[in-house]
Amino acid sequence: MRIDRRAVRYGAAGISAVMAVIYILIGLGILDVGSANGDLSFLWVFGALAGGAFLLGAVLLVSLDRRWLWMVGTVFQVFVYVAYFNVAPQRDPTFEVWGITLRIIQVPLAVALAWLALRPAVAGLR
Repeated sequence: MRIDRRAVRYGAAGISAVMAVIYILIGLGILDVGSANGDLSFLWVFGALAGGAFLLGAVLLVSLDRRWLWMVGTVFQVFVYVAYFNVAPQRDPTFEVWGITLRIIQVPLAVALAWLALRPAVAGLR
């Protein structure tokens, strides 16, 4: 069975875009993630940066097919996972629905990026 590389990229882009929207909504305070230690400006900056990063990822997935970029993206996904679980004990509640939802959604994104990184691109196809 041949897996369509473009379909994997576009699917991953869709996942990344959904994650961007969730992060932006968290930053705007529309989605509740519990205490931000009273600092709403941090939450806004966090939402904007994380949302922007995942939005950039979605744009790159649609517009480019570079294995080195998907390698970097895979490492970034691992970093986000590790950061979430390292920061969680400092929050109240430690784990909340949107953080866990984002981690669940992130699994197929990380798998897709790893697959794209490990499989050579087909010459001439975007």
